[in-house]
Amino acid sequence: MSTRSPTAISDEGRHARDRGDPITANPYPEDSDAHGSWERGYQIPDREGQDQAASAAIDGADRAPSS
Repeated sequence: MSTRSPTAISDEGRHARDRGDPITANPYPEDSDAHGSWERGYQIPDREGQDQAASAAIDGADRAPSS
């Protein structure tokens, strides 16, 4: 059992993704809560990435030709 918080473990997963590590690099046992927390961090974009994607979508919609 890990003594780290789920948030810290999720951050580990996000950092692994940012480094380009594969999702299979998850260091926690598959049946553990920590494994799920790490994987969620790996798969869910961080807030800054979400904000950038939303801005890009809005900018693209503003520039789309109207029919």
